[in-house]
Amino acid sequence: MRKYINMTFLIAAILLLFVIVAKIDVLPAIGDIDSAPALHVSKYYIEHSVQDTNSPNMVTAMIVDYRAFDTMFETTVMFLAGIGVIMILAGRPKAKNRIVQPKRYFGHRYKLGDPAYKTINKDVMITLIGPLILIYAFYVLFHGEVSLGGGFQSGALIALTYIIDILVIPDKKNLFMMTGKNSASIAGIGVLIYVMTGVVPMFNGGSFMDYTYLPIPVHAAERHAIGILLVEIGVTIGVMGTIITILNAIMKRVRFDDDTDKWTSGK
Repeated sequence: MRKYINMTFLIAAILLLFVIVAKIDVLPAIGDIDSAPALHVSKYYIEHSVQDTNSPNMVTAMIVDYRAFDTMFETTVMFLAGIGVIMILAGRPKAKNRIVQPKRYFGHRYKLGDPAYKTINKDVMITLIGPLILIYAFYVLFHGEVSLGGGFQSGALIALTYIIDILVIPDKKNLFMMTGKNSASIAGIGVLIYVMTGVVPMFNGGSFMDYTYLPIPVHAAERHAIGILLVEIGVTIGVMGTIITILNAIMKRVRFDDDTDKWTSGK
């Protein structure tokens, strides 16, 4: 009963928030070219982003330059989410006591002797696909400054490689392995790289996240580009480490048993 009461209050609060926002007309209409953001902020970004950030990608310039402080906290929140998962699952039963066994396969019940996969050899597929995804992840990372991509996408792709490598073929020699502590530490290192990229210019006469003051012996515009790349690398490491940390925390407490002979014969 208490659960339904809490849900009712939550829905009522959300509806009230929408009503208040609609009544006081705080936000500009979507697509309104005469709104303050369209007349001032957006116009400045369009006209000055390349000159200010030395990045031809306006989206990258906004995310890791104009609003780099905000993006830093987004990366930090992801890292804290991974730590939160570890803390929540700390007291849960271990994997040997929690086995997830699929009940159906392509709409049919498993039968003794059925192959786990009815497609081409999964070992060959993962061996081929894994390195290709990694190559694309690094392309997305280093190309994000000038085109589509960036640290969040790259980190997710690297973590995806780890996930399919561990879950699909758990018994073979994997491309890379991380324990829960190592992945959490790596995620923290990613956040640290981001923060230090912003702090170091302060010791060189600049302000926080002013990449122009990085102590690198190149042209000022190039220092700005290097600063953006360092931030993207930090985001990539942070996102990758966080996703793998969450996966490791779950895998310690849930075992995905793919041996059809064992669980169809009742062992």
